[in-house]
Amino acid sequence: MQEVDPSKQDHPKWMRDMWSEKVQAVDKNVIDKELEARLESRPPELDHVQPGEELFVTFGTASVTDFVQNWLESADKLGLSPLFVGALDEDMYEWCKKRGVPSMLLKGNTVLKNRGQQFITAGDKSFKKMGTVKTKFIQDLLELGIAPILTDADVVWLKDPRSYFKRGTYITADVLVSTDCIDVPADRKDNNGCSHVNFNTGVLHFRPTDAAKAFVQTWKTKVATSTIAWMRDQPAFNLITHEGVGGHSLEPAVSVPEERRGTEGHRMVYWAANASIRLGVLPNWLFGNGHSYFVQWHHLTHPEDGEPFSVHLTYQYGDTGSYAFGKRERMRQAGIWRSDPREYFEDGKYLVVSDEGSQVDFSGESPGGEEVGSDRNAYRTAIDRHLREDKLRRTTIRNALALARALNRILVLPEARCYCDKIWNNLNACRAPGAESFKLPYACPMDHIYDLPSWFNPGMPDFREPGFLDDPRVPDAIKASVGRVVVDRDGDTRAGKPGWDMNDGKVVKLRHGFTVPDAKLALKSLEEKRVIEVDFLGNEGTFCGFGDDAKNKEFDRIVVKPLSASQYYCFTELWEDQGSPRGGRNGPYEPQVVLRHCGMMEDDFKRAGKVHAGVVEHIDKPDGGCSCEWGFGLPRGLAHISKDESICPRRNSDQPTAG
Repeated sequence: MQEVDPSKQDHPKWMRDMWSEKVQAVDKNVIDKELEARLESRPPELDHVQPGEELFVTFGTASVTDFVQNWLESADKLGLSPLFVGALDEDMYEWCKKRGVPSMLLKGNTVLKNRGQQFITAGDKSFKKMGTVKTKFIQDLLELGIAPILTDADVVWLKDPRSYFKRGTYITADVLVSTDCIDVPADRKDNNGCSHVNFNTGVLHFRPTDAAKAFVQTWKTKVATSTIAWMRDQPAFNLITHEGVGGHSLEPAVSVPEERRGTEGHRMVYWAANASIRLGVLPNWLFGNGHSYFVQWHHLTHPEDGEPFSVHLTYQYGDTGSYAFGKRERMRQAGIWRSDPREYFEDGKYLVVSDEGSQVDFSGESPGGEEVGSDRNAYRTAIDRHLREDKLRRTTIRNALALARALNRILVLPEARCYCDKIWNNLNACRAPGAESFKLPYACPMDHIYDLPSWFNPGMPDFREPGFLDDPRVPDAIKASVGRVVVDRDGDTRAGKPGWDMNDGKVVKLRHGFTVPDAKLALKSLEEKRVIEVDFLGNEGTFCGFGDDAKNKEFDRIVVKPLSASQYYCFTELWEDQGSPRGGRNGPYEPQVVLRHCGMMEDDFKRAGKVHAGVVEHIDKPDGGCSCEWGFGLPRGLAHISKDESICPRRNSDQPTAG
């Protein structure tokens, strides 16, 4: 990252506009009285850590209490010590004091008072102010001779990193930092393949060297005094570290044999900030980000590369100014969220739809079976499967939510498979640029396919994340109390793989086109079971509603927003085949993805009636006007289906069957 003068024409307009957006700097009185005040003595809150010792630190306001608790729980599980929580408001400080967690109200916290929204997101002005408080505390720790290992509250520790930080070349570094790079093969080579990607200060380790102290003073001043709106602590860190560099790549500060480069103990350390500090960049598969960990699932698909030390919840969606729903659900799905109470795992009865029942059998469609390659035409297979399977899954989930509501049960979601990544960019082989080789399909997080915050609206049926019943915190008595249900598929053998044998005398059977009254009668024998497993609820006519028009309409109203999601998928390969329009060759480069690929802004394209979400409609058109497709299509409402005689014929004489 390098500084841009918005008054000059030597950068694109979108970049000049970004550097033109202004906010007020931190008040000079706050800078003089709080941010520049030197420590006169060692605070008693830091008596538990000695000079030269590493200190695990996170920061938080009361709005992120759940995440601070999760951070503490993950650290405690590993025996990480000493720990410290930098409190950014009084409520967080009181929360820590009551629990005996080492903490103090940090100097400069007054800049966060009257901040408006509770949950401080990256786009909020308070995020910039928060950076000044954090950098001031880092400076104080270094002056005390402490070597802080700093993370955001949305980081989970998975292994103790201290011995790794002291291994080989890293011992020479003044600073160690994580990266936003998602290209694991490039990062493994450790040859500047990720130099164009920002460092991420969500995981950061300083040693109390004179060079590190001088750097932090510069960093703190930059964040506090800059009037550029987005000049928060992380952009400022990237800008300062790249000062004195002509391009993206930093100069090596150590010598590493070429054949050992990138291996453990031989990671490159660079000169940064006008060659004033030695900077080590942590590997993106061992200090995972939200893409390498929760989308690529690199630690599961490549266990030979080692277990990660941490994961930071980046590259995700579904957060609001009131709560980080997307981050929490990702951690729940991965089994690393530890802030839920016992009741979350022990109370209630559950309805489960089998994973296979919400998946389309693609095994016979190509030599690769279910997996999709990364060749030039792979995107065509990927988007077709992505939208076809989503149609089945979205109908399945809608029907499962209705049945769970009717039976007063908590829905355990099936694992969702995605064949195309979700990213703020074009896609290469239906994957984010830089991650072209990761395995498709992948287990996609909820924030990739739903309007996640709406799942927590009043009236929405309760649910649990995929894999919930595999969690060791769920009592064995619940896992052992299971009743199974087989639903007739009306002859469709590819949409939803069969779960159990229809002729098994231990299963309850439901006819195709059943209603809630049918289900209640047929499942009466399973009322006491803690878990009811259903093998299939997909296809439009499988479930025909509540048997009550008013209830159907009310349910449709409740679930329409949670089940809604709009996402463009724009394909680099097709765009290049079309001559790379608006790509900078014959005119300015267009940064807006849909405008670049389709010639119109996304909202205008939709208003023109050119988007029919959930179907492949553009990539095969001979005119080549658009190289994008859209997800996702909503299933028809139960109020409509229940009245459609071709889908849900009246069968008053039919009786539900139980076996």
